Amino acid sequence: MSETRVLPLRVGILPGEGLDSWLEALARRNGLTFPGFLSVLGLPRDYMTRRLVTGIASAQLRMLEARTGLPAGRLDQAVVRPGFPFGPQRQRRCRFCPQCLAEQGGRWTLSWWMPWTFACRRHGTLLHDECPGCGEGVRVRLPSRTHLTPPATCTWRPDGHSPVCGADLTGAGPLPLAPGHPLLAAQRWVDGQSGHSDAARAHAMLSDLHACTAWVMRTVTEADLAGMGPLVIRAWGRRPRDLRSPAQRVQHLEAAVRGVIVHAARPLLDGDEAAGIAALRSLRHRQDTKGKVIPKAMTAAQWTALSAPARRRFLRAGDQQMGAIDRLRYLSPTPQAQTPRRGDARVTDRVRHLPQLLWPGWTVRLFPQQGMQENLFRGIASALLLMPGEAVRSARQITDRLHPHLPNAITVTLQRSLQSGHPDVLTALCALAVHLDEHGSPIDYERRRTAVPPAPLTEDTWRQMCFATGCQPGERVNAKSQTPRYVHAQRYLYQLLTGADLHDPRYPLSLKNNTDRGRYLAFTFSLTTPQREALHDHGRTVLDGLGIDEPLTWEPPHAFADGLDLPGRHPDDIDLDAVHRIVITEQRAPGEAARELDTTLAHIRFALEHVTTEPQVWTGKASPLAAWRLRERASRIFTPEFLHREYTEGGKTLTQIARATGFPRYLLVEHAQAHGITIYRTRRPTPIDEGWLREQYLTRKRSTGDIAREVGVEDETIRRRLQQLDVPLRPQGVHSRTVMLAQLDTNLPRDVRTAVEGTLHGWHRLHRFQITMAFPSLETAAHYLKAEQSALVTQFQRLERDLDAALFHRSVFNKPQRPTARGQSLLRGLAHEPVQELMRSALTSSQLFAMPDEHALAQAMQNFSTRRPPSPLRPYDDIPVARIRVRAETLTLLRDLLDHADTEFFGHQVSARTGIRQSSLSTRLRQLEQADWLTSRTEDDASWLSRATPGRGAGRRRTYYTLTPEGRQAAAHELHTRNARAATMPLPPAEAARDIS
Repeated sequence: MSETRVLPLRVGILPGEGLDSWLEALARRNGLTFPGFLSVLGLPRDYMTRRLVTGIASAQLRMLEARTGLPAGRLDQAVVRPGFPFGPQRQRRCRFCPQCLAEQGGRWTLSWWMPWTFACRRHGTLLHDECPGCGEGVRVRLPSRTHLTPPATCTWRPDGHSPVCGADLTGAGPLPLAPGHPLLAAQRWVDGQSGHSDAARAHAMLSDLHACTAWVMRTVTEADLAGMGPLVIRAWGRRPRDLRSPAQRVQHLEAAVRGVIVHAARPLLDGDEAAGIAALRSLRHRQDTKGKVIPKAMTAAQWTALSAPARRRFLRAGDQQMGAIDRLRYLSPTPQAQTPRRGDARVTDRVRHLPQLLWPGWTVRLFPQQGMQENLFRGIASALLLMPGEAVRSARQITDRLHPHLPNAITVTLQRSLQSGHPDVLTALCALAVHLDEHGSPIDYERRRTAVPPAPLTEDTWRQMCFATGCQPGERVNAKSQTPRYVHAQRYLYQLLTGADLHDPRYPLSLKNNTDRGRYLAFTFSLTTPQREALHDHGRTVLDGLGIDEPLTWEPPHAFADGLDLPGRHPDDIDLDAVHRIVITEQRAPGEAARELDTTLAHIRFALEHVTTEPQVWTGKASPLAAWRLRERASRIFTPEFLHREYTEGGKTLTQIARATGFPRYLLVEHAQAHGITIYRTRRPTPIDEGWLREQYLTRKRSTGDIAREVGVEDETIRRRLQQLDVPLRPQGVHSRTVMLAQLDTNLPRDVRTAVEGTLHGWHRLHRFQITMAFPSLETAAHYLKAEQSALVTQFQRLERDLDAALFHRSVFNKPQRPTARGQSLLRGLAHEPVQELMRSALTSSQLFAMPDEHALAQAMQNFSTRRPPSPLRPYDDIPVARIRVRAETLTLLRDLLDHADTEFFGHQVSARTGIRQSSLSTRLRQLEQADWLTSRTEDDASWLSRATPGRGAGRRRTYYTLTPEGRQAAAHELHTRNARAATMPLPPAEAARDIS
């Protein structure tokens, strides 16, 4: 690998010098033109000089360092770092300080390429933007004839044939700034941002300068530049007036204009937050109109390009001019002001932390003194908490997530809240939303609204709750115009758990009208402290049952609202004793208490939730409370042990026990039933020992009828007792018979036990099988047994299926039936005397037959070996052809004929297709023709002669056959009948296995 050659003639790079300037100095040192020297170094020859400080790759910089002997990384300081925020006004030209050029020997500083470098702090002057000779920007194009011109010379020429300008840039007149000039301070601030250790912060600050350039140029006037000198004021007067289009936004800005922009924008973007917002507010008020979010003269793209801190200052400065909905959406009254972002998970997730009605404590703080319904305000205020940070502009679309039933009164509610003389209501709402986003809520209201049942309290639970707290539950009201108190209790508990709006018609227990609402409010006022505590305890039980590990209620703390000018006082800022005296003791309306204590009705309702109220003392014996106390005393006496001792074992009647204890008999009956004690309306039943009954039924397999006869009761009594003992009953009918449950001695042959156990008529089948095997066929055996042959077939098929084996070979003509090896084994087992005894005991006399004697067997053999003439065929019912006797060969022929039913055929074709011999086939075809299944014709002369072999005769003529429609029906009928019969005919297990194999 060859080593990199180092240039023999080199010059050092100055501190702060740009790469373009250093490369030009190297080209001059080596006596080459600038473009030619770039080619020697292998660098791209771009006609724009600026590309040398903004478009050189890192690998090329490392190569240059190696070729020139510079330390690695040195040239990174001579180029603009990647990603530098140039903005739309990307510098095509390079500004310069004539004095610096002269002092540096015509070498150019890198910072002069920066858009926000406009002054030389060392010499206290503005930088020049153009050549003093030709008036064009300098170093726009790559200097081409550098070997012919001295450094710091303008090389501009309008075309390739014109001479260069040649003006000496070091001789340009100075543009002095007075010591302490604001633009020098602005340049110092820019330099500090560029060299800031936090690159991201510096990047954001410079990007913000670009974004607000157009707005500053439209907003700042010459009157704001007093004291900056005529040079700056004249330059500001020449500034572009309109930068809205892309072409306008890339116009070159003079150094003085850049300086004024930085000077005006610096307090807006940096420094003290309050001072920056105040400065922004004074500028925004010059041009902005009411309802404007983005400052006038700033495009949406420029607004989006601002950093989040800069946008926050702009939003807070324009807060008072924005609409109420926008103030909420942008959080402009708070230090957390921001532009809404689509898909912000914290904003969309906020609905889970919101009740439908604003928390009671915050209702006290935010509810206006007058001019608004409390329930409507609470619903809309809670829905308004969905607005902060929401990108969706439609307020209705946002609030419908929580309140689709509310009227479109959001704007009116906000206006009345703001007109109440307390401007910090919006600030409090925004602060609430921010608190929920940052800290969340321990309660997931959305889950509760789904999981908590609409009626979390039953009527009986409410009654027990009231009785336990010494209160009357209220009478059951049947009139449709009235609502029972337990329904109000359900509403109260559901609203307590879910924060639901009871005016929402989606809830089954929603308030129907104003009258219903008034009665519900009266119910909440009438709740005693023990009742409230009991309802709260029941609410916690409901949450535990749903697996919700959350506090019963919660609301955000009020600390961050301290110092805000809100309509209401702090919820704790009220005299609870005064509220108790006015509302509870003096029985005056809550509205009077609000007026007397100079607060709102919402505050009084909130206070009543915390005022201690004791229940009224009830002494009447006929009241529901007295009845409940009687039942409570009875439950302590009528325990299971007491009832078992006195009633079950003692034999006393319920009436006797009721008289002895002084309680009504119906209470005693209720407790006995609740404890699962059997109540006898008549005499007590016969006692049956549980263990004995289980042994007889389960172990000995006795039927319920047998047990009932032994005990002396009905069969149904035994069955009912078994059910009480949770003993599974055997099915009624055949499965409970003794013969089905009997188990044979294991010493008996296995096949005998298998054929008998768990079945009916097993002995009968075995007995018939033993006799049948002595005969040559089933027909002769059926004649001897006085049974139908089909019955024997069914019985023996069942026997073979139970034993899973073929027991005998079926008979054919002149070949008697005979047992298989398994059948012979079964016959040997049946011949044992113990088996015969069991068989005789199981069968009736009509079922028992003696084994046939020799005479009976000889007669059976004679009948078996005598061939009987076939019976006449029964004609078809609806097919007008003669019926023929169909054998296997005929079936093959019929299948082929049906497959070729639409064509004529002759015998040789069918023989070739089916394999039936020609001699046998001719007989079958003539038989079918005689039975009118086929028609035939003799081959005509033309066809016959065409088949003749040359030199020989034509041979025999062919006979062509055609299947008649009636013959087709008959053939289909025969095939269908044979197939159905073959499909339904069962095979012995052994033969079935052979057939499968």
